[in-house]
Amino acid sequence: MTERSVKDWIIASRPWSFTASLIPVIAISSYIFFQSRQLGWDCNWVNALLALPMLVFLQAAGNLIGDYYDHIKKVDLPGSLNQVRHIQSGKFTPKEILHYGYTMLFFASLLGLVILMRSSWSAAWLGVLGVAMVYFYPWLKFHALGDLDVLFGYALLPALGVSYVVTGVYHWETLLLSLPFGTLTVAILHANNTRDILNDQRAGIRTMPMSLGPVASQKLYAVEIILAYVLVLVYFLAGLLPVYAFATYITIPMALPRIKTMLKAEPLAEEPIGSLDQATAQLQMAFGILFTLSFIVAAIIL
Repeated sequence: MTERSVKDWIIASRPWSFTASLIPVIAISSYIFFQSRQLGWDCNWVNALLALPMLVFLQAAGNLIGDYYDHIKKVDLPGSLNQVRHIQSGKFTPKEILHYGYTMLFFASLLGLVILMRSSWSAAWLGVLGVAMVYFYPWLKFHALGDLDVLFGYALLPALGVSYVVTGVYHWETLLLSLPFGTLTVAILHANNTRDILNDQRAGIRTMPMSLGPVASQKLYAVEIILAYVLVLVYFLAGLLPVYAFATYITIPMALPRIKTMLKAEPLAEEPIGSLDQATAQLQMAFGILFTLSFIVAAIIL
């Protein structure tokens, strides 16, 4: 066992992916801010602030627990392009990673309890579902349901939960508003799993791209990216988004090369899309920040 630094512990949780959990909180909080300026909603912003580390701890737990079960299933082997090396290298034992993940899940649950104490226990069902999404993610991923888990865990549930604990009311339109950045979050996992089709097949698991086949999977990635921009237009026309939401279109020059990289890669060719998951996370972050700022700007200039 090699010596571990604080940096090693942080890197093991894959912090580059945390935008997937941060964007739902800040995006929906900005929407609530916009509506509160228009309609005079009473808001508990401390709960929104507490939700930020809670979602990060949940995602870190999901990453780590997933890494443990990927190792057990022999998904992550030397030569894999997923860059998960903290167990393979001997820096951490599998059990350390699992216990680390459950520790993150404990802290997330603790923060969730604090938020419920500050809002209402009637929202506990959202917390239970959020923890379940993390706990059962490995099984769901191995049975082609990982994409659905990510959509619920990093878009739909956080959006509805944040709207409730901040305002005390379920704002169901937030489910729709979470879809533009939610489809990009799903695309992060989809890029990862499309790259790993052969690796996952050898390990005996079944992901969504394996069920669809490589060509259909590549096309679905493009649809997931394009859909985010289509939804912005549809929601604006429906009156759900301010005109400033079109600022997200600034990221189209980022999106197009990622789509091109996926579509031009030979089916089952891993190397060309080796880092496409991280590149998609960068796109999701840029899109999500601009989506968030659109509501803030609209609220300020009312």
